[in-house]
Amino acid sequence: MKKNNEATFFQRLAEQLRTIDPSMWFFLGAVAVAAIGIFLLGPSSIIRGSSIESIEVGKIAETDIYAGKDTVYIDKEATQRKILAEERLVLPVFAVDEKITSLVREKAESFSSYYLQLVNEESGGQEALGLLLSSRFPDFLQPEQYTAIVRAKLNSQTFVYVNDIVESLLGKGIVSVPEGVFDRFNPDYYELVRTINNQEESEQLAKSEMITLANLGSRIEEEMAARRVPESQKQYVRLLVKALLRENTFFDQDLSEKRLASARARVEPVTRFVSRNEILVRKGELVTPELYQQIQAIKSAIFVSDMGILLTGFGLLVIASFLGFLLSRIQDLSDFPSDRSSLIFLLLSMLILFYWILVVQNVIDAKDLSRGALFVPASLFAGLVSLLYGPRTGIFFCIISFFLTGAATNLNAQFMIGILLAGISATLTMRTARTRSMLARAALLQAIVQAGLSVVLLLNQKPTPAEVFQSMGLGALNGFVGGSFIMLFLPLFERILDKSTLFRLMEMADINAPVLKEMLSNAPGTYAHSMNVAYLAETAAKEVGANPLLARVGAYYHDIGKIEHPEYFTENQKGINRHDEINPTLSASIIRRHVKDGIERARKIGLPKEVIDIIGQHHGNSVMEAIISKAKDSTSETDLQSYRYQGERPKSKEAALVMLADTIEAASRSLKNPNATKLEQLVHHLILHKITSGQLDESALTLHDISVAEQAFLRILQSQLHTRIEYPGQDKQ
Repeated sequence: MKKNNEATFFQRLAEQLRTIDPSMWFFLGAVAVAAIGIFLLGPSSIIRGSSIESIEVGKIAETDIYAGKDTVYIDKEATQRKILAEERLVLPVFAVDEKITSLVREKAESFSSYYLQLVNEESGGQEALGLLLSSRFPDFLQPEQYTAIVRAKLNSQTFVYVNDIVESLLGKGIVSVPEGVFDRFNPDYYELVRTINNQEESEQLAKSEMITLANLGSRIEEEMAARRVPESQKQYVRLLVKALLRENTFFDQDLSEKRLASARARVEPVTRFVSRNEILVRKGELVTPELYQQIQAIKSAIFVSDMGILLTGFGLLVIASFLGFLLSRIQDLSDFPSDRSSLIFLLLSMLILFYWILVVQNVIDAKDLSRGALFVPASLFAGLVSLLYGPRTGIFFCIISFFLTGAATNLNAQFMIGILLAGISATLTMRTARTRSMLARAALLQAIVQAGLSVVLLLNQKPTPAEVFQSMGLGALNGFVGGSFIMLFLPLFERILDKSTLFRLMEMADINAPVLKEMLSNAPGTYAHSMNVAYLAETAAKEVGANPLLARVGAYYHDIGKIEHPEYFTENQKGINRHDEINPTLSASIIRRHVKDGIERARKIGLPKEVIDIIGQHHGNSVMEAIISKAKDSTSETDLQSYRYQGERPKSKEAALVMLADTIEAASRSLKNPNATKLEQLVHHLILHKITSGQLDESALTLHDISVAEQAFLRILQSQLHTRIEYPGQDKQ
């Protein structure tokens, strides 16, 4: 059962793969080939791999070992030493515990008050008073010390000294120092933090000034000396102060560790630069642990760098691929073609350009990589694409090339901008050419433009005059050679891709073409009709935003199928109508055949697909009204399909305009005494009939376009078919 499920899954998967558009496979294949190029030839490619071999500590190097790439790596040992040094500059933080300070202060006040009260009242013997003090403050003094201070009958001044010294030392902080603190932190200073009125205050103090239990005795002596305590009272002041004081300042580990972490974070890693040809270990040299660690750090740095560059390249490739995919799907954004041959051409063009850039960035010196665009014929590729598919597609080709250049050069800005500007300038300069001879002038203009661009891209490097002239020469040569090769390759790709470029259409628009001369000789009426249709279609195309040259050429050739049997078409007949002698079905077959004959002849003489489409679509699948009218007169039932053209409905504006112009021009010749009103009614009726019969449904013409075209047709026909003056004697003739 499980095997059956697996088989079903793979069958479904295979069926889904078969339904994928073949063009998508070409696209994915091109992306895969580009990705392989990045891996094999990119800035982090395997052919640029490091020459560092596998080495072991304590072994003798068998060959010279060098990096193979200019590399910046982190010296971990030096960085660690720097971190330790920074840590030793951090002051340990000790915080004063105000609760302990308050408790000691309260105890000092309480003890002095109680003592003075007992001594002044003399309510018992000295031993009794000592016991009372011991009972009230049991953990304060030794038993014999209570009796001693009672016997001394200390006065209030003594306690003033005691309280003053206690307050002073507590305020300075009696510090509890954990073992090893100053081994990690600054050995000479520390930071004391106090909280006063709910506000934290800090003070940096020298370690030598720190008060601890170990040096508390000497600090008490200093305090007594500063207050000039009488010798007779010093022993009692010393005794009481020591009894009262306790540690009130403690190491704040959390805050201190945060200071250490902050100090570590501020440390910049110590980096070392290694040249690609710098020898790390010479042949015969012993690999010490230090050398081994250095080499491992270099290898790690190279790997991380290469992975980053590789991922960047793949990311830019994905962006370029996604952008190209969108452009191929959203027709409103560009003139991007949808046929398979054009897609393959564009993909191959991008791949060739991409690999050209990869080779250049491998061959050229890294320090001269910013001039790499001068060695890439970006203008050739962009110019060809724009001439074959239109300037919008050319511009988008340049944008995609921009991202591909970034993937191939690890985002070298000057290389990328050089490719982008060279491509865009070629698209714009080639767009100004109207004939093939004008392409030569465009090539010269492109050379001048790229010479200027090369200087602009070089300015930030402070070049010498010699470098400037060299870059200008390379840029000019690049632009001129690219433009010249466009002249060489354009006719070839026009034929291979069957594209009706401006230049090809201009050549076909020559009325001295052999097939048009043959039409003039064998079917002069059809020739005159075609010329008039061309004028009508071209004018209307200009006004509706279609391609006027394509419309004109399509009109020239739309009826070349009539050359074989011109006598069966009204415009070529001289008083005798051959259709009067044959049945309507045969008439329909002969008339319908001129479309098929026209397509065959067009293919034979090498006309482009757009023109052949106009020939095949200029009648659509409309009904032959004149023949069907004759058929209705001769029979009761009529099969409409036998009297229809078998072509496709117009798929483009140009084909639709040729259809309308063909119908209107032919019908206008049948008007007797034409005037503006008759023409307007006729033209409107004919166009409305094409609309209602669905002949224009698949064209890109809008109702507004049709209205504009109708006015253009009327304007031309009215100028051609105006009423003429009758000369004397004309009626007799």
